[in-house]
Amino acid sequence: MNDKPEVAAPTYNHAFTIAFSVPGSKCPDGEDVTAEQMAAALQLRIKDLMANDEMLEAVGGPFDTFEED
Repeated sequence: MNDKPEVAAPTYNHAFTIAFSVPGSKCPDGEDVTAEQMAAALQLRIKDLMANDEMLEAVGGPFDTFEED
């Protein structure tokens, strides 16, 4: 019999980035791009990556990680 309490293995929180594009802007700096346009473009990008099994390749590894409490 072991009287030592079980120690939970640590868990981690990882931050990733994903590239996507928003077409149709008339401003060189993108100041006319709305949150709705960004959301639609991001949803389309995710759908395309998942349909083609390319999510892991497109996103790559995390750019930041920390151990959770």
